[in-house]
Amino acid sequence: MPEPHSPADDSLAVALKRAAASGGRLASPVPAGQVSARGARRRRRTYAAGAALAVCLVSGGAAVAALQLGREGEPVGPAVPPSPTKSASLPESSSLPDRSGSPARGSSPPTGTPSRMPSTSLPPPDSATPTTPPTTTPTTAPPGD
Repeated sequence: MPEPHSPADDSLAVALKRAAASGGRLASPVPAGQVSARGARRRRRTYAAGAALAVCLVSGGAAVAALQLGREGEPVGPAVPPSPTKSASLPESSSLPDRSGSPARGSSPPTGTPSRMPSTSLPPPDSATPTTPPTTTPTTAPPGD
């Protein structure tokens, strides 16, 4: 449904049409030679900018490749950080609590319970064949304890 027009809208429309007609008669277009010359200049600037960008990209890639080739002698680090291990720099009698559940060094397991921890001692350095750890048997407490 069209909106109702007021007489003020009609007079405004007529005035704008008159202004557009008089402006169109006074406008003078630019000659075609100048328009084509502007287009040619813009095209040359666009091509020059593209060529400069290509030179920058190729020289940057070549510089990165040259730096990578110069680092052949350096060792490559691991892709994943190594898992945490017990530090060898801690003293034997560390003040940190032992959370492994094994008895402290130098102490024997409680009597009446079998030792489930295998021996982890290394063979002597002068032996040629590996030795097997000694087997432990459960000990029982004497009846009067």
